[in-house]
Amino acid sequence: MTERGEESESSGQGNGRGDDELLPEDVDRRFNELIRGLAAERVEEEPEPAAPPPEPAPEEPTLLELWDAELPEDDEDEYVPPEPPPLLWPSLQAVGGILLIIGGVALVVNPGLAPLGANPGRLVGFVAFLGGVWLLISRLRPDRDADDTDDGAVV
Repeated sequence: MTERGEESESSGQGNGRGDDELLPEDVDRRFNELIRGLAAERVEEEPEPAAPPPEPAPEEPTLLELWDAELPEDDEDEYVPPEPPPLLWPSLQAVGGILLIIGGVALVVNPGLAPLGANPGRLVGFVAFLGGVWLLISRLRPDRDADDTDDGAVV
């Protein structure tokens, strides 16, 4: 088998083409010549091995050592969180208000649950619903006084 360079030389002369047109084989051959030339220049330009590296200077003290600061030792103990506080029980007013709301809605939707009839059952359900809402709202914190201007820490 012949090399690409030999083929391109023989085929380039036989086609009668000018020097302006290059075949892919010509490009490959020229590229290889350039690479070989660069590699030869690089070998010639390589400097002689440098002198051995200087001995390392003695280690300088750190700022903590200069200030004679002592850091606490790292404890490898695992953090164990404390027991969470017990859940607070809702107040009697809160439980009563929620039960009145649920019962009031149930009577408004289905007045036959109470032995009063349809219209009086709905009326009792509506009043029970309003009473439950009033109980829950009455437990909210009162508004601040007008003369109380202390907002605490304001950023």
